[in-house]
Amino acid sequence: MVGYDFSMILLSFLATWFSMFATFSFVNSLYKASSKARGLLLIAYSLMAGFGLFVVHFINMITFAEIVSTNLSFVNLIFAYFFSVLIAYFGLNAASKKKLIVSSLLANAFIGGVFGFVVYYFCIKSMKVIGIHFETTPVILSTILSMVVVGVNVKSLFWVKSNPNTHLTLTKIVVAFFLALSIFVLHIAFHSTIIIEANAVTEVSRIYTPKTVSTIGASLIISLFLFGFLIVFFYDKLHFNFSKIKQFKQELANIEGQYETLDPLTQLPNRAALKQHLESAIKRCERVGDNMALAYIDLDHFKPVNDSFGHHVGDQLLMEVANRLNTAIRSCDIVARTGGDEFVALIEEITSTDDIVPVAQRIVDSIKEPFEIDGHHIEISCSVGIAIYQRNGDIEKLMLNADAAMYKAKEAGKNQYKFYDAEIEFASDQMQKMHAELEAAVNENQFVLYFQPKFDCNTEAPVGAEALLRWNHPTKGLLKPIDFLPAAERFGLIDKINTWVIVETCQSIYRARKAGIMLNVSVNLSRQQFRNPELVEYIKKVMSQHNISPNSLIFEVSETNAIKNQNQFKSLLSKFKLAHLKVSIDDFGSHPFSLSYLQNLEISEVKLDKQFVAEITRHKSSRAMVEAVVKLAHALNLNVVAEGVETEEQRATISAAGCNQMQGFLFSDAVPEKQLLKMFRQISDNFEKTGSFSATEFNLENV
Repeated sequence: MVGYDFSMILLSFLATWFSMFATFSFVNSLYKASSKARGLLLIAYSLMAGFGLFVVHFINMITFAEIVSTNLSFVNLIFAYFFSVLIAYFGLNAASKKKLIVSSLLANAFIGGVFGFVVYYFCIKSMKVIGIHFETTPVILSTILSMVVVGVNVKSLFWVKSNPNTHLTLTKIVVAFFLALSIFVLHIAFHSTIIIEANAVTEVSRIYTPKTVSTIGASLIISLFLFGFLIVFFYDKLHFNFSKIKQFKQELANIEGQYETLDPLTQLPNRAALKQHLESAIKRCERVGDNMALAYIDLDHFKPVNDSFGHHVGDQLLMEVANRLNTAIRSCDIVARTGGDEFVALIEEITSTDDIVPVAQRIVDSIKEPFEIDGHHIEISCSVGIAIYQRNGDIEKLMLNADAAMYKAKEAGKNQYKFYDAEIEFASDQMQKMHAELEAAVNENQFVLYFQPKFDCNTEAPVGAEALLRWNHPTKGLLKPIDFLPAAERFGLIDKINTWVIVETCQSIYRARKAGIMLNVSVNLSRQQFRNPELVEYIKKVMSQHNISPNSLIFEVSETNAIKNQNQFKSLLSKFKLAHLKVSIDDFGSHPFSLSYLQNLEISEVKLDKQFVAEITRHKSSRAMVEAVVKLAHALNLNVVAEGVETEEQRATISAAGCNQMQGFLFSDAVPEKQLLKMFRQISDNFEKTGSFSATEFNLENV
């Protein structure tokens, strides 16, 4: 390189080295960016990196060819810059992905290699030098070399991003040096493709010498990439909010891997694939001392969507949820569907909880926005529980901790996220203990039925009882459903318990009949039973096994479930009617549309909400409401039951209002089966002696 200004060559090389070092930050920022911000950042970084590449081409051209013209062709310069931006765009996009497949690398090498020579070509043409020619063979060879250099650059950028280590800065400096050297050699190869004739004509400026142009160009590169560093800093460190900027379409994820499987509905990784990702992520954390977090995402109010609009709408909703979650996370994160309406986000590349907060908030905000599906306006929410690896243990414990934090978020009011902490750890330990105890309760038959008797409002004759579930806990004594059913639902034991209740109720009726008492029992249906399409067939099967008449059972459904799931409830009522089974609406009057809704239901009974009974003697409006409900129910041939009767004044008032049956502490608390049968037998004996029933004078202590 005799005759060249070595200071200018050094300046050119340093500018190239600096630009390659800065590009590592661009790639890492794109890797960690959310899908919403990624599109905008990719364009911004491509414009900056493309400008740096364009200037490096220009500087090296005048360095080695020593051609500077004041009569530049700006059209050719624009073309050169345009192709430089394209090279940067494809390269940054590929290097910032979580996976770099061979086909993508080869495509980038080919496109970047060809475009690299195109940039050089337009730079030469921009000088408007007459007497410059390109030789075909050197052009082909230098283009092939350009492909190799681009491929090595993309692979190196990807490798440094995906394999952090304790000497990351030094690694970037060294790798950037060799990448700059490869680009420098490439430009020498490009210059070998041209022949400048001895009589070549160009207008050379005394001001715009090769050295001054190179100095200006190098300064521009440094200034531009410093500006790029500011963008990286504001986005990665200060969590600059891009959510209000126009959303760019997310690129389809190309999830490949020998063992990875996808959820067929959402095309997200499934539970098995998530486990593989977790194992790989843990190995990376252990190798580099980094942290990762697991966010357990549970959709609230999803099941009523299936009940109200059908499963096809529910499936579309899940697909849209998957799209939104993919948009909310960063490029380095993964969302998997673990089943039903449950999703899990694996959040990597974190140094503190501050890195997780914006991701968690975007997840919550993305689900909070209403969905428009098949003309339906659907609103749901989500609860997110977050556990951090290294502070919270192995994979199994990590999942359990995230799950526990999710339930804490749900208790806090939904549309929230909670980090696993000491308080949740204690509650989780208690819940795990409850899980083991419930398993034992199911296996060892620790559940019992208690019965609250029901009486005729006019005669006070016993007319039946309501079956109430209790858990005879070995150390805590008798527990009510509110103490253990939430845990049973959480751990998937509720179906076994519900099944036991139906079977035990039929057995109680059978034993009462053998004792000479025709016992009618009402049983509460849970939300899970309410959704079971095989429920009626199962009830018929159990009743047949015990030779129980359909008139001996009545099934209570809470008014809230009936109103919120009208289509499903009406379908269930039709099945009950065909099987000659009776249905009662429990807690009637707690819903504002009760009266207008009642006339469309095929039911046998309504049970007045306890609040009505509690206020019937204190407020005239409550008494008027009860009387109106009773008249409407009787007009529809429905039986009316008042529950929660605790005083003689309440008993007299509901009897005067026309209620058919009553139950409450005034007569009896819930009692075991044997005590109930003894009570009914004693009341019957008293009737034979006196000719009348008197439930209120019955002394429970004598039973």
